Amino acid sequence: MWPATRVIPGIQCVVAQDRVTVLRRFHEAWTSGDLPTVLDLVDPEIVVRPLQRALFTRSEFRGTDGIVDWYHEMTDPWDRFEALVDEARATPTGAVGLLTVIGYRGADPYHSRVGVTCEIRDGRIVRLTARNASDVEKEIHAGAPSA
Repeated sequence: MWPATRVIPGIQCVVAQDRVTVLRRFHEAWTSGDLPTVLDLVDPEIVVRPLQRALFTRSEFRGTDGIVDWYHEMTDPWDRFEALVDEARATPTGAVGLLTVIGYRGADPYHSRVGVTCEIRDGRIVRLTARNASDVEKEIHAGAPSA
């Protein structure tokens, strides 16, 4: 059995990249309206905490039903909605990302920059917390190169 501290070259990088891939795939599916993929990428007991709580009916969304509710609350007011991952980096328990979210309604798009922290276990997001973009940006730039 390998000691817990042993690092096998290349393996840690692949695992870390997988966590970033989960974060990116989640937001790509969110943007394209692919709820089956969104739900495949989250743990059934997921907990989501949006940053702009005043825009939602609650400060926390739980489970897959909560994800569906959050998706509709975020996207239904818009003709089209995008959550674009600009930068992302793996963390020991998941990934952090910097997003640009854009809601399109007529000629008046709404842009916002949001940070997100995802705890990922077994390839699924178990906790997603939206955060101040500048705080997450500092974390991304202080750590390993962006993915």
